[in-house]
Amino acid sequence: MMKKITFTCVVFLIFIHAFLMAQKPYRGAEYRTIQTHQYGRFEVRMKSAAGSGVVSSFFTIRDYWADGLSNTENWREIDFEALGNYTDKFQTNIISAYESHHEDLHTLLYNPHTGFHTYAFEWTPSYIKFFIDDQLIRTDNGNYIGTFQEGQKIMMNIWQPIWVDWVGEFDESILPIYAFYDWVKYYAYTPGTGNYGSDNNFSSDWLDDLDFFDNSRWQKATHTWDSNNAQFVQQNAVIQNGFLILCLTDNITSGYSGDPLSIIKDIDTPTSNNLIVYPNPFNNSFLISIPAQINNQIKNFSLYNLNGKAIVSINDKILLKDKINISFKNRNLSSGVYYCQVSTLSKSFNFKVTYIR
Repeated sequence: MMKKITFTCVVFLIFIHAFLMAQKPYRGAEYRTIQTHQYGRFEVRMKSAAGSGVVSSFFTIRDYWADGLSNTENWREIDFEALGNYTDKFQTNIISAYESHHEDLHTLLYNPHTGFHTYAFEWTPSYIKFFIDDQLIRTDNGNYIGTFQEGQKIMMNIWQPIWVDWVGEFDESILPIYAFYDWVKYYAYTPGTGNYGSDNNFSSDWLDDLDFFDNSRWQKATHTWDSNNAQFVQQNAVIQNGFLILCLTDNITSGYSGDPLSIIKDIDTPTSNNLIVYPNPFNNSFLISIPAQINNQIKNFSLYNLNGKAIVSINDKILLKDKINISFKNRNLSSGVYYCQVSTLSKSFNFKVTYIR
């Protein structure tokens, strides 16, 4: 009897050891559409994650394994990949049959990880074009483009690859780290009837401000793969203060634990070239003057306290057209610093105001 118990204990310990060894050392996140999209212009405004050994991304991929097709002959993927070990580069990649990579590493005049930028690619039957902040950086019309004929899912993720020669050495002391996503747009491919993009080949289909988790459009992934040291968990895809935050953490913790104020986008100081805010500091109210060149593009205004809680939110186009008047009267708010965010379809202005009660 004792031998049987001892044997059972040994088998149990071996199982536990194998289970623990099989666990990934880190937790990442992936956000993906439920539906597929064939052709179109795909856009995102994101702030990528910095750190050697880390990749944050925006891409489309044919979900061929969900269709029961395991052969990489069916692989089709279009990528923006932010390699955290570079402070002046961004990678684009097109993956065709049998995992054939067509990569390009683009040198930038800025650090992509320190602020938000708009990344877009156009996928048509004859070409794929990549843009950063509306500037064309790559055009690809190779023969393999014609093999991209099936719909693809839109995805964003953060992960830790095993390939040091690609992404650099990883130091887990930088954890947790985050990639921030402001919005995602999709334009359908409508040649001849479109009004946007290259040769007006595209028409707006949908925009997601990522203000909440829309489970009719998106899924949070729970998978991983051999060359990924991170297991995707749903808790690491966080919606907070109008942003999607993809988190890379150790394998014990999860979720966003950063300063709520760091969610507020790259802080722009209002000037005569964009917004004018007065008075600041203020007593009962302050006014935001919207310049004529953007007053028809304003889509919303939000004001946050130091904990990242939204105090005021306005999305009325009439109220937002020329001037925004914000009153603190009868709000029972404390004196101090508050953060404002004025968003257009392509840019957000962020700034501080000081309330003196």
